[in-house]
Amino acid sequence: MSDSTLQSALATILTAIVVAAGLWWLMRRLQQRHLGLAFGLPLAVGFFARVVTVIAIDGTGLSSTLRGGDEIAFLEGADSLAALSLSSPEWATEITERLHVAVFAGQMRLLDSPPTALRIVQIGLALTGLALLVAAICQVAGPRAARLAAWVLMLEPASLFFNSALHKEPLMLLASGTVVYGGIRVWQHLDLRGTAMLAFGAAIGVCTRPYAGWFLVSACVVLLLHAAFRGVDRPLRAMPVIYAVILVGFLALPTLVEVSSRESLRSLQASQDANTNIVARARTSGPNANNLALERVDYSSREKVAINLPRRAFDVLTKPYPWQVANASQVLGAFGSMVALTGLVMLLGYAWRARGRVLELTGPFLYPLMFLLMAYSLSAGNAGTGFRYRTHIITLSLAMLVVLRSAVLERRARATVVTRPRRGSQSSSPFASPLT
Repeated sequence: MSDSTLQSALATILTAIVVAAGLWWLMRRLQQRHLGLAFGLPLAVGFFARVVTVIAIDGTGLSSTLRGGDEIAFLEGADSLAALSLSSPEWATEITERLHVAVFAGQMRLLDSPPTALRIVQIGLALTGLALLVAAICQVAGPRAARLAAWVLMLEPASLFFNSALHKEPLMLLASGTVVYGGIRVWQHLDLRGTAMLAFGAAIGVCTRPYAGWFLVSACVVLLLHAAFRGVDRPLRAMPVIYAVILVGFLALPTLVEVSSRESLRSLQASQDANTNIVARARTSGPNANNLALERVDYSSREKVAINLPRRAFDVLTKPYPWQVANASQVLGAFGSMVALTGLVMLLGYAWRARGRVLELTGPFLYPLMFLLMAYSLSAGNAGTGFRYRTHIITLSLAMLVVLRSAVLERRARATVVTRPRRGSQSSSPFASPLT
């Protein structure tokens, strides 16, 4: 075994130990704050399954087929950044614009980490986001629902693959999990610490994937405003939040107008045309090949965006279809699509049964989900990229599904208790004497 191979193995083992210890510490802290919360086994299984997935993909030589070319570009950027001094302005630029690249570069600089070690850290970041989602579900629906959610989220097929990607997805999952966890605190208590977590999660999103991060910021603002109106009976907490949100909205109005200006929309349309161009796709291969190109939509004006955005959102939620299979990557996409479609159908069913209470029960999950869906629907041009984006939507959808299912079952159980005749009552036996 060469010295470089030994060094890579030691760096990977040390990284795995540190990440596992960090996840264990986080789990213990969450269990101390939320009585009855127990998800150690699903968390351990989720971590082990993701590490095994990484080893299996790398060991079978499928990594280049499944991972795509973005990872190579990100690793090259991280390698160049790691060689620079920490005082170099490039570090600040990457941290605020491409946080994932800065994380890779930090590991390379500290331990000269190989790709497997980099992936283990990404697994840790993603599982941190999932753990925060599980804790948020515990606050809303109780420990039993949280444990069910932990198993579902830890074993969701697409997450097993994308949580280890050397891409933006793990950090974006951490961002949405942090936003939901902070949002629950704000939703229930108008909590200042919850507001800080909202800001922290949104900041991770902005520094990782700016356009989606700003949509996540918008979700936080709307969530804060709604929570303040819900808590208007506590004016000392609610009114400052309402005034602050109105002020932020007033200050952000010029930016919103600029973002939706004709020039900005022209740039958005150019990106859409490039991604959906069948002729251009015919010259490529891999996960973005032409068989996954989506139909072109018109985003050339605010009115066209409003009209066509639902159509692209449907594409993001449902494609690639199971019969769109051309390579190993798309086989994975087709399998994930079936799981995603099943989850979405179940979510709609439970939402219908819980109608009238959906927003009350799932507001902190629903607002980030809807705003992220809008962000990804604006940028998606092919089903391969859309599938990667959809993992974030499906994760939040599964969390909502568990919460709504718990509420429906609880209401059904209460209704059964109310309608069940009491023992010893006259109606309990048709043969009872009226004199006894």
